Amino acid sequence: MQAWNQHDATKAGTYLAKNVEYYDVTVGTSQKGQVAARDQVIKVFIDAVPNLKWQMTSAPIVSKDSIAFQWRFSGKNTGKWGTTPATNKPISFEGVSFVRVDHGKITYQGDYYDAANLNKQLGW
Repeated sequence: MQAWNQHDATKAGTYLAKNVEYYDVTVGTSQKGQVAARDQVIKVFIDAVPNLKWQMTSAPIVSKDSIAFQWRFSGKNTGKWGTTPATNKPISFEGVSFVRVDHGKITYQGDYYDAANLNKQLGW
């Protein structure tokens, strides 16, 4: 989360295992592998919302090899979102992430959030 808030996709990618599976519920398919997750999820968000702020909104639930937490994502869409032009609109939405960790690396991350609300804020 700190690397995301530093707007550094490369650094954020270093926390992912080589064989990570990153699932974004709004897309409906997983990105598999460190490079795909970094470039097709993390970098896409950072490029679209260069001033993003991602923060936990409650204490995480932690076990031996997993973490779950609620969060808020906010910022202004001043960059292209994939192939969609910037809207220059502010966004703020909440979600939850489920993360599995093995040997200090994220092996799975699933992000669940209200895409309809996000799309409405963006004017899509």
